[in-house]
Amino acid sequence: MKSIFDETAEEADKRIKRGAKLDLAIIHLTFEGIQTFGGGVATVLRGHLGALPRLRAELARHHIHITPYFAEIAYAANHERRDPLYQAQAEKQVWSMGGDIAYLVNFTQGYLPKAPWGVGDLGGMENWKAACASGAAVALNFARRHQAAVVYCHDSLFALAPLYISLQAPACRADACAIYVVHATALTHELPLPNPERLMVESAAVHWAKVTPRAKLGYISKFMSRHMIEDYGAKPQHLVPTGNGVNPGDPMFRRRSPEEIMEKLKAYNVPLDRPLIFSWGRAVEYKRFDMVLKAAARLEGRVHPVIMVTHRYQGLVDLAHRLGLEASIIFAFDPELLQWERTAAAASLAHLEPFGLTPAEVRMHGRKSGALMVVSDTGGLAEQVQDGVDGFVTRQDDPADVARALARILDMSEGEKLALRQAGLETILSGYTWSSQILRTLSAVVPRVSRMAEEVREALVKEDMAGLE
Repeated sequence: MKSIFDETAEEADKRIKRGAKLDLAIIHLTFEGIQTFGGGVATVLRGHLGALPRLRAELARHHIHITPYFAEIAYAANHERRDPLYQAQAEKQVWSMGGDIAYLVNFTQGYLPKAPWGVGDLGGMENWKAACASGAAVALNFARRHQAAVVYCHDSLFALAPLYISLQAPACRADACAIYVVHATALTHELPLPNPERLMVESAAVHWAKVTPRAKLGYISKFMSRHMIEDYGAKPQHLVPTGNGVNPGDPMFRRRSPEEIMEKLKAYNVPLDRPLIFSWGRAVEYKRFDMVLKAAARLEGRVHPVIMVTHRYQGLVDLAHRLGLEASIIFAFDPELLQWERTAAAASLAHLEPFGLTPAEVRMHGRKSGALMVVSDTGGLAEQVQDGVDGFVTRQDDPADVARALARILDMSEGEKLALRQAGLETILSGYTWSSQILRTLSAVVPRVSRMAEEVREALVKEDMAGLE
Protein backbone atom coordinates (compact mmCIF):
# COMPACT_ATOMS: atom_id res chain seq x y z
CA MET A 1 0.00 0.00 0.00
CA LYS A 2 1.23 3.49 -0.84
CA SER A 3 2.52 5.52 2.09
CA ILE A 4 0.27 8.37 3.21
CA PHE A 5 3.37 10.56 3.19
CA ASP A 6 3.76 10.02 -0.57
CA GLU A 7 0.24 11.08 -1.55
CA THR A 8 -0.01 13.82 -4.14
CA ALA A 9 -2.31 16.78 -3.56
CA GLU A 10 -4.73 15.34 -6.11
CA GLU A 11 -4.78 11.94 -4.39
CA ALA A 12 -5.32 13.59 -1.02
CA ASP A 13 -8.23 15.63 -2.40
CA LYS A 14 -9.89 12.52 -3.83
CA ARG A 15 -9.70 10.74 -0.46
CA ILE A 16 -11.02 13.81 1.32
CA LYS A 17 -13.91 14.10 -1.14
CA ARG A 18 -15.06 10.56 -0.52
CA GLY A 19 -14.62 10.90 3.26
CA ALA A 20 -11.81 8.37 3.60
CA LYS A 21 -10.59 8.04 7.18
CA LEU A 22 -6.98 8.74 8.10
CA ASP A 23 -5.80 6.95 11.25
CA LEU A 24 -2.67 8.80 12.41
CA ALA A 25 -0.50 8.31 15.49
CA ILE A 26 1.52 11.22 16.90
CA ILE A 27 4.45 9.96 18.96
CA HIS A 28 6.91 11.95 21.08
CA LEU A 29 10.30 10.62 22.20
CA THR A 30 11.53 12.79 25.07
CA PHE A 31 13.71 13.00 28.16
CA GLU A 32 11.44 15.26 30.23
CA GLY A 33 7.90 16.54 30.47
CA ILE A 34 5.82 13.60 31.72
CA GLN A 35 7.64 12.43 34.87
CA THR A 36 9.83 15.49 35.35
CA PHE A 37 9.70 19.18 34.59
CA GLY A 38 12.85 20.94 33.45
CA GLY A 39 13.46 23.10 30.40
CA GLY A 40 12.09 23.83 26.96
CA VAL A 41 11.46 20.23 25.90
CA ALA A 42 9.22 19.67 28.93
CA THR A 43 7.30 22.82 28.02
CA VAL A 44 6.82 21.50 24.47
CA LEU A 45 5.55 18.13 25.67
CA ARG A 46 3.07 19.66 28.08
CA GLY A 47 2.00 22.23 25.51
CA HIS A 48 1.26 19.54 22.94
CA LEU A 49 -0.65 17.44 25.43
CA GLY A 50 -2.74 20.45 26.48
CA ALA A 51 -3.64 21.27 22.87
CA LEU A 52 -4.40 17.77 21.60
CA PRO A 53 -7.99 17.25 22.86
CA ARG A 54 -9.38 20.29 20.99
CA LEU A 55 -7.22 19.74 17.92
CA ARG A 56 -8.11 16.05 17.85
CA ALA A 57 -11.83 16.84 17.96
CA GLU A 58 -11.57 19.43 15.17
CA LEU A 59 -9.54 17.12 12.90
CA ALA A 60 -12.02 14.29 13.49
CA ARG A 61 -14.67 16.45 11.81
CA HIS A 62 -12.53 16.08 8.67
CA HIS A 63 -12.13 12.29 9.07
CA ILE A 64 -8.56 12.60 10.40
CA HIS A 65 -8.24 10.66 13.64
CA ILE A 66 -5.11 11.23 15.71
CA THR A 67 -3.95 9.17 18.68
CA PRO A 68 -1.18 10.53 20.95
CA TYR A 69 1.71 8.55 22.39
CA PHE A 70 4.62 9.63 24.57
CA ALA A 71 7.81 7.74 25.37
CA GLU A 72 10.15 9.18 28.00
CA ILE A 73 13.29 7.83 29.61
CA ALA A 74 12.45 6.36 33.03
CA TYR A 75 13.38 8.30 36.16
CA ALA A 76 13.99 7.08 39.69
CA ALA A 77 11.17 7.75 42.14
CA ASN A 78 13.34 10.12 44.20
CA HIS A 79 14.64 12.17 41.27
CA GLU A 80 14.82 15.83 42.31
CA ARG A 81 12.62 17.04 39.44
CA ARG A 82 9.90 14.39 39.70
CA ASP A 83 6.34 15.66 39.22
CA PRO A 84 4.09 12.72 40.14
CA LEU A 85 0.88 14.77 40.10
CA TYR A 86 1.41 15.81 36.50
CA GLN A 87 2.48 12.30 35.51
CA ALA A 88 -0.79 10.86 36.84
CA GLN A 89 -2.78 13.59 35.08
CA ALA A 90 -0.90 13.06 31.80
CA GLU A 91 -1.38 9.30 31.84
CA LYS A 92 -5.11 9.68 32.46
CA GLN A 93 -5.46 12.25 29.65
CA VAL A 94 -3.49 10.21 27.10
CA TRP A 95 -5.39 7.02 27.92
CA SER A 96 -8.69 8.92 27.50
CA MET A 97 -7.66 9.68 23.89
CA GLY A 98 -6.83 6.03 23.18
CA GLY A 99 -3.08 6.53 23.40
CA ASP A 100 -0.38 5.39 25.79
CA ILE A 101 2.76 6.47 27.65
CA ALA A 102 5.84 4.24 27.67
CA TYR A 103 9.01 4.54 29.71
CA LEU A 104 12.37 3.96 28.05
CA VAL A 105 15.72 2.59 29.12
CA ASN A 106 18.86 4.61 28.69
CA PHE A 107 22.41 4.38 30.02
CA THR A 108 21.57 5.45 33.60
CA GLN A 109 19.88 4.09 36.71
CA GLY A 110 17.10 6.65 36.51
CA TYR A 111 19.17 9.79 36.96
CA LEU A 112 20.67 12.16 34.43
CA PRO A 113 24.11 10.99 33.34
CA LYS A 114 25.98 14.20 34.29
CA ALA A 115 28.62 13.84 31.57
CA PRO A 116 31.83 15.85 32.08
CA TRP A 117 31.73 17.52 28.63
CA GLY A 118 29.22 19.93 27.13
CA VAL A 119 25.65 19.65 28.39
CA GLY A 120 26.15 17.17 31.21
CA ASP A 121 22.50 16.12 31.45
CA LEU A 122 22.61 14.59 27.96
CA GLY A 123 25.42 12.18 28.74
CA GLY A 124 27.56 10.62 26.03
CA MET A 125 27.36 8.36 23.02
CA GLU A 126 26.36 5.18 24.88
CA ASN A 127 23.49 7.02 26.55
CA TRP A 128 22.22 8.39 23.23
CA LYS A 129 22.42 5.03 21.48
CA ALA A 130 20.54 3.26 24.28
CA ALA A 131 17.81 5.92 24.47
CA CYS A 132 17.42 6.12 20.70
CA ALA A 133 17.24 2.36 20.23
CA SER A 134 14.65 1.87 22.97
CA GLY A 135 12.68 4.91 21.79
CA ALA A 136 12.69 3.77 18.16
CA ALA A 137 11.50 0.27 19.12
CA VAL A 138 8.61 1.63 21.17
CA ALA A 139 7.68 4.16 18.47
CA LEU A 140 7.56 1.50 15.76
CA ASN A 141 5.36 -0.76 17.86
CA PHE A 142 2.99 2.14 18.52
CA ALA A 143 3.03 2.97 14.79
CA ARG A 144 2.02 -0.60 13.88
CA ARG A 145 -1.35 -0.01 15.55
CA HIS A 146 -2.27 2.73 13.07
CA GLN A 147 -2.32 3.57 9.40
CA ALA A 148 0.72 5.83 9.85
CA ALA A 149 2.71 7.69 12.49
CA VAL A 150 4.57 10.99 12.84
CA VAL A 151 7.36 10.64 15.42
CA TYR A 152 8.88 13.69 17.14
CA CYS A 153 12.44 12.85 18.28
CA HIS A 154 13.31 15.63 20.70
CA ASP A 155 16.78 17.12 20.92
CA SER A 156 20.24 15.58 20.73
CA LEU A 157 19.45 12.66 23.04
CA PHE A 158 17.15 11.27 20.31
CA ALA A 159 19.09 12.44 17.25
CA LEU A 160 19.81 8.86 16.16
CA ALA A 161 16.21 7.66 16.53
CA PRO A 162 15.17 8.72 12.98
CA LEU A 163 17.96 6.51 11.60
CA TYR A 164 16.73 3.48 13.52
CA ILE A 165 13.06 4.18 12.74
CA SER A 166 13.51 4.68 9.00
CA LEU A 167 15.76 1.62 8.71
CA GLN A 168 13.43 -0.69 10.65
CA ALA A 169 9.99 0.62 9.62
CA PRO A 170 9.63 -1.72 6.60
CA ALA A 171 10.57 -4.76 8.71
CA CYS A 172 8.01 -3.69 11.33
CA ARG A 173 5.42 -3.04 8.62
CA ALA A 174 4.96 0.50 9.93
CA ASP A 175 4.40 3.66 7.89
CA ALA A 176 6.35 6.23 9.90
CA CYS A 177 7.96 9.63 9.38
CA ALA A 178 10.52 10.55 12.06
CA ILE A 179 11.45 14.17 12.79
CA TYR A 180 14.63 15.10 14.66
CA VAL A 181 13.40 18.22 16.49
CA VAL A 182 16.37 20.54 16.97
CA HIS A 183 15.85 22.56 20.14
CA ALA A 184 19.55 23.45 20.49
CA THR A 185 22.91 22.20 19.23
CA ALA A 186 26.48 21.88 20.35
CA LEU A 187 27.22 25.00 18.31
CA THR A 188 24.57 27.12 20.04
CA HIS A 189 24.94 25.92 23.64
CA GLU A 190 28.46 24.55 24.06
CA LEU A 191 30.86 27.06 22.53
CA PRO A 192 33.75 27.76 22.70
CA LEU A 193 34.49 24.01 23.09
CA PRO A 194 31.63 21.77 21.92
CA ASN A 195 31.36 18.05 22.63
CA PRO A 196 32.73 16.34 19.48
CA GLU A 197 30.50 13.28 19.99
CA ARG A 198 27.44 15.50 20.13
CA LEU A 199 28.56 17.26 16.95
CA MET A 200 28.87 13.90 15.19
CA VAL A 201 25.46 12.64 16.36
CA GLU A 202 23.72 15.86 15.34
CA SER A 203 25.47 15.82 11.97
CA ALA A 204 24.47 12.19 11.40
CA ALA A 205 20.81 13.13 11.88
CA VAL A 206 21.13 16.10 9.52
CA HIS A 207 22.71 14.09 6.75
CA TRP A 208 20.48 11.04 7.22
CA ALA A 209 17.59 13.23 6.05
CA LYS A 210 19.38 13.31 2.68
CA VAL A 211 19.27 9.49 2.54
CA THR A 212 15.57 8.86 3.12
CA PRO A 213 12.39 10.95 2.80
CA ARG A 214 11.12 9.32 6.01
CA ALA A 215 13.60 11.31 8.13
CA LYS A 216 13.05 15.05 8.58
CA LEU A 217 14.59 17.89 10.57
CA GLY A 218 12.33 19.97 12.76
CA TYR A 219 13.17 23.62 13.41
CA ILE A 220 11.64 25.62 16.26
CA SER A 221 12.41 29.02 14.71
CA LYS A 222 13.68 30.61 11.51
CA PHE A 223 16.92 31.27 13.35
CA MET A 224 17.37 27.53 14.02
CA SER A 225 16.48 26.73 10.41
CA ARG A 226 19.25 29.04 9.15
CA HIS A 227 21.63 27.58 11.73
CA MET A 228 20.99 24.00 10.56
CA ILE A 229 21.50 24.99 6.92
CA GLU A 230 24.54 27.22 7.34
CA ASP A 231 26.40 25.40 10.12
CA TYR A 232 25.37 21.74 9.69
CA GLY A 233 24.78 21.49 5.94
CA ALA A 234 21.05 20.73 6.09
CA LYS A 235 19.00 21.01 2.91
CA PRO A 236 15.96 23.35 3.08
CA GLN A 237 13.66 20.71 1.57
CA HIS A 238 14.36 18.38 4.50
CA LEU A 239 13.32 20.91 7.15
CA VAL A 240 9.82 21.07 8.66
CA PRO A 241 8.45 23.59 11.19
CA THR A 242 8.04 22.31 14.75
CA GLY A 243 7.68 25.68 16.45
CA ASN A 244 6.65 26.48 19.98
CA GLY A 245 3.62 28.26 21.35
CA VAL A 246 1.05 28.57 24.12
CA ASN A 247 -2.38 27.19 24.92
CA PRO A 248 -4.58 30.30 25.34
CA GLY A 249 -6.96 28.45 27.64
CA ASP A 250 -4.18 27.47 30.05
CA PRO A 251 -5.09 28.54 33.61
CA MET A 252 -1.65 30.16 33.80
CA PHE A 253 -3.04 32.99 31.64
CA ARG A 254 -6.11 33.71 33.77
CA ARG A 255 -6.66 37.35 34.61
CA ARG A 256 -5.56 38.20 38.15
CA SER A 257 -7.40 40.76 40.26
CA PRO A 258 -5.55 43.95 41.29
CA GLU A 259 -5.78 42.81 44.90
CA GLU A 260 -4.17 39.45 44.10
CA ILE A 261 -1.34 41.15 42.20
CA MET A 262 -0.74 43.73 44.94
CA GLU A 263 -0.55 40.97 47.55
CA LYS A 264 2.16 39.25 45.53
CA LEU A 265 4.08 42.52 45.02
CA LYS A 266 3.97 43.27 48.73
CA ALA A 267 5.19 39.77 49.57
CA TYR A 268 8.31 40.44 47.46
CA ASN A 269 8.70 44.05 48.67
CA VAL A 270 8.27 45.39 45.13
CA PRO A 271 7.25 49.08 45.15
CA LEU A 272 3.64 49.77 44.17
CA ASP A 273 4.13 53.40 43.12
CA ARG A 274 6.76 52.95 40.40
CA PRO A 275 6.69 51.74 36.78
CA LEU A 276 8.29 48.30 36.60
CA ILE A 277 10.46 46.55 34.01
CA PHE A 278 10.24 42.81 34.41
CA SER A 279 12.42 39.92 33.26
CA TRP A 280 12.63 36.27 34.23
CA GLY A 281 14.18 32.90 33.41
CA ARG A 282 17.01 30.55 34.22
CA ALA A 283 20.07 31.99 35.95
CA VAL A 284 22.45 31.67 33.00
CA GLU A 285 24.66 34.29 31.37
CA TYR A 286 23.23 34.13 27.84
CA LYS A 287 19.85 35.37 29.13
CA ARG A 288 21.52 38.79 29.57
CA PHE A 289 19.67 39.94 32.69
CA ASP A 290 22.55 42.35 33.20
CA MET A 291 21.26 44.36 30.22
CA VAL A 292 17.98 44.94 32.06
CA LEU A 293 19.81 46.39 35.05
CA LYS A 294 22.12 48.52 32.92
CA ALA A 295 19.19 49.89 30.90
CA ALA A 296 17.25 50.72 34.07
CA ALA A 297 20.29 52.56 35.45
CA ARG A 298 20.32 54.79 32.36
CA LEU A 299 16.72 55.82 33.04
CA GLU A 300 17.78 57.28 36.40
CA GLY A 301 14.87 56.18 38.54
CA ARG A 302 12.06 56.25 35.96
CA VAL A 303 11.60 52.47 36.25
CA HIS A 304 12.15 49.87 38.93
CA PRO A 305 13.66 46.62 37.59
CA VAL A 306 12.30 43.28 38.80
CA ILE A 307 14.22 40.15 37.80
CA MET A 308 12.96 36.70 38.78
CA VAL A 309 15.50 33.93 38.26
CA THR A 310 16.08 30.36 39.32
CA HIS A 311 18.41 29.45 40.83
CA ARG A 312 20.29 32.04 42.88
CA TYR A 313 22.31 34.44 40.71
CA GLN A 314 24.62 36.40 42.99
CA GLY A 315 26.22 38.19 40.04
CA LEU A 316 23.03 40.17 39.44
CA VAL A 317 22.84 41.22 43.07
CA ASP A 318 26.45 42.40 42.90
CA LEU A 319 25.85 44.26 39.61
CA ALA A 320 22.86 46.15 41.00
CA HIS A 321 24.98 47.20 43.94
CA ARG A 322 27.80 48.42 41.68
CA LEU A 323 25.33 50.40 39.58
CA GLY A 324 23.86 51.99 42.68
CA LEU A 325 20.50 50.71 41.51
CA GLU A 326 17.43 49.92 43.55
CA ALA A 327 16.20 46.63 42.10
CA SER A 328 14.14 43.59 43.09
CA ILE A 329 16.06 40.41 42.32
CA ILE A 330 13.88 37.47 43.32
CA PHE A 331 14.85 33.81 43.17
CA ALA A 332 11.41 32.50 42.22
CA PHE A 333 8.82 33.13 39.51
CA ASP A 334 5.27 34.46 39.64
CA PRO A 335 3.53 35.68 36.46
CA GLU A 336 1.23 38.06 38.35
CA LEU A 337 3.74 40.85 37.83
CA LEU A 338 3.22 40.72 34.05
CA GLN A 339 -0.39 41.84 34.52
CA TRP A 340 0.28 44.63 37.04
CA GLU A 341 -0.99 47.90 35.59
CA ARG A 342 2.29 49.63 36.44
CA THR A 343 4.51 47.01 34.79
CA ALA A 344 5.60 48.97 31.73
CA ALA A 345 7.62 46.31 29.94
CA ALA A 346 8.84 42.73 30.02
CA ALA A 347 12.33 42.33 28.57
CA SER A 348 13.75 39.16 27.00
CA LEU A 349 17.22 40.19 25.90
CA ALA A 350 18.92 36.78 25.57
CA HIS A 351 21.77 36.30 23.12
CA LEU A 352 20.96 33.81 20.32
CA GLU A 353 17.95 32.33 22.11
CA PRO A 354 16.84 29.47 19.81
CA PHE A 355 13.19 30.41 20.25
CA GLY A 356 11.95 31.31 23.74
CA LEU A 357 8.29 31.41 24.76
CA THR A 358 8.48 34.69 26.65
CA PRO A 359 7.15 36.86 23.77
CA ALA A 360 4.05 34.68 23.51
CA GLU A 361 3.55 34.48 27.27
CA VAL A 362 3.92 38.23 27.76
CA ARG A 363 1.33 39.05 25.07
CA MET A 364 -1.11 36.58 26.65
CA HIS A 365 -0.64 37.91 30.18
CA GLY A 366 -0.59 41.55 29.03
CA ARG A 367 -3.57 41.39 26.69
CA LYS A 368 -5.60 43.76 28.92
CA SER A 369 -3.03 45.57 31.05
CA GLY A 370 0.57 45.38 32.13
CA ALA A 371 3.76 44.59 30.29
CA LEU A 372 4.58 45.35 26.67
CA MET A 373 7.22 43.12 25.05
CA VAL A 374 10.86 44.12 24.50
CA VAL A 375 13.28 41.63 22.89
CA SER A 376 16.82 41.59 21.53
CA ASP A 377 17.46 41.28 17.79
CA THR A 378 19.30 37.95 17.68
CA GLY A 379 18.09 34.37 17.75
CA GLY A 380 14.45 33.37 17.63
CA LEU A 381 13.01 36.13 19.81
CA ALA A 382 12.96 38.95 17.27
CA GLU A 383 11.03 36.97 14.66
CA GLN A 384 8.06 36.85 17.07
CA VAL A 385 7.82 40.65 17.40
CA GLN A 386 7.11 43.41 14.87
CA ASP A 387 8.98 46.43 16.13
CA GLY A 388 6.59 49.22 17.07
CA VAL A 389 3.54 47.17 16.04
CA ASP A 390 3.13 44.53 18.75
CA GLY A 391 6.30 45.08 20.79
CA PHE A 392 9.82 46.43 20.48
CA VAL A 393 13.08 45.00 19.14
CA THR A 394 16.38 46.33 20.52
CA ARG A 395 20.00 45.89 19.56
CA GLN A 396 21.73 42.94 21.19
CA ASP A 397 23.80 43.78 24.27
CA ASP A 398 23.11 47.52 23.92
CA PRO A 399 21.63 48.82 27.19
CA ALA A 400 21.35 52.36 25.78
CA ASP A 401 19.08 51.08 23.00
CA VAL A 402 17.03 49.09 25.52
CA ALA A 403 16.69 52.24 27.64
CA ARG A 404 15.44 54.18 24.60
CA ALA A 405 12.74 51.55 23.98
CA LEU A 406 11.69 51.65 27.63
CA ALA A 407 11.52 55.45 27.59
CA ARG A 408 9.32 55.25 24.50
CA ILE A 409 6.92 52.91 26.32
CA LEU A 410 6.83 55.16 29.37
CA ASP A 411 5.84 58.12 27.16
CA MET A 412 3.09 56.26 25.23
CA SER A 413 -0.59 57.06 25.64
CA GLU A 414 -3.02 54.43 26.89
CA GLY A 415 -4.54 54.26 23.40
CA GLU A 416 -1.16 53.48 21.84
CA LYS A 417 -0.52 50.77 24.42
CA LEU A 418 -3.95 49.27 23.78
CA ALA A 419 -3.20 49.04 20.04
CA LEU A 420 0.06 47.19 20.72
CA ARG A 421 -1.68 44.81 23.11
CA GLN A 422 -4.39 43.97 20.57
CA ALA A 423 -1.82 43.44 17.81
CA GLY A 424 0.25 41.25 20.10
CA LEU A 425 -2.70 39.07 21.04
CA GLU A 426 -3.63 38.62 17.37
CA THR A 427 -0.02 37.66 16.57
CA ILE A 428 -0.07 34.92 19.21
CA LEU A 429 -3.51 33.51 18.45
CA SER A 430 -2.86 33.38 14.70
CA GLY A 431 0.65 31.97 14.74
CA TYR A 432 1.97 30.91 18.13
CA THR A 433 -0.48 28.50 19.72
CA TRP A 434 0.37 24.84 20.16
CA SER A 435 -2.55 23.89 17.93
CA SER A 436 -1.24 26.02 15.06
CA GLN A 437 2.28 24.65 15.48
CA ILE A 438 1.13 21.02 15.48
CA LEU A 439 -0.91 21.71 12.35
CA ARG A 440 2.13 23.25 10.63
CA THR A 441 4.22 20.17 11.36
CA LEU A 442 1.58 17.70 10.23
CA SER A 443 0.85 19.78 7.11
CA ALA A 444 4.52 19.66 6.14
CA VAL A 445 4.63 15.84 6.10
CA VAL A 446 1.03 14.62 5.63
CA PRO A 447 -0.59 15.88 2.40
CA ARG A 448 -4.11 15.09 3.58
CA VAL A 449 -3.70 17.30 6.67
CA SER A 450 -2.27 20.15 4.60
CA ARG A 451 -5.45 20.32 2.49
CA MET A 452 -7.65 21.36 5.42
CA ALA A 453 -5.16 22.72 7.98
CA GLU A 454 -6.06 26.36 7.41
CA GLU A 455 -9.75 25.69 7.91
CA VAL A 456 -9.01 23.85 11.16
CA ARG A 457 -6.64 26.57 12.36
CA GLU A 458 -9.17 29.34 11.68
CA ALA A 459 -11.85 27.49 13.63
CA LEU A 460 -9.55 27.12 16.64
CA VAL A 461 -8.39 30.76 16.50
CA LYS A 462 -12.01 31.93 16.47
CA GLU A 463 -12.74 29.74 19.48
CA ASP A 464 -9.65 31.03 21.32
CA MET A 465 -10.58 34.67 20.70
CA ALA A 466 -14.15 34.12 21.90
CA GLY A 467 -12.90 32.37 25.03
CA LEU A 468 -10.57 35.23 25.96
CA GLU A 469 -13.26 37.85 25.46
